[in-house]
Amino acid sequence: MTIRLLAVALAAVIALTAAPAPAATPAEVKYSNKIIKLVNNIRDNNDRVELKKNKCLQRFANRQAAKMANQRRLFHQDLGKIQRACGVGYVGENVAVGSISANQMVRLWMNSPGHRSNILLRQYRITGVGAKKGGGQWWAAQVFGRKG
Repeated sequence: MTIRLLAVALAAVIALTAAPAPAATPAEVKYSNKIIKLVNNIRDNNDRVELKKNKCLQRFANRQAAKMANQRRLFHQDLGKIQRACGVGYVGENVAVGSISANQMVRLWMNSPGHRSNILLRQYRITGVGAKKGGGQWWAAQVFGRKG
């Protein structure tokens, strides 16, 4: 009886554990890297420091892009969870969807005051970008942060 209860409890824990996002395809990696390059060009043109890729933020960005693509809806994730998991003091996120290029996606963000603010915020130093192709559209999430 005890072993069976333990097995049931273990199965429940495993079921509640978030599965990692599937590995990004080469096209998704290329799209994500293009967004980082474009954002860093904009930051450079506005006297901001370049954002460095961060593995922890990247994991959250990849998962978010995959979740949005799977659910076919645009939404933000819990930024407090990112702060705790990645040890960042400042954190922000841009999300978008469209049958558009990475250039067009970044342009959309730059034409939105809140998204533009995230791209240009002086406090940010690190980032991760996830992109997922789903339903003929690109689903993207860029997570911004600063350690400490």
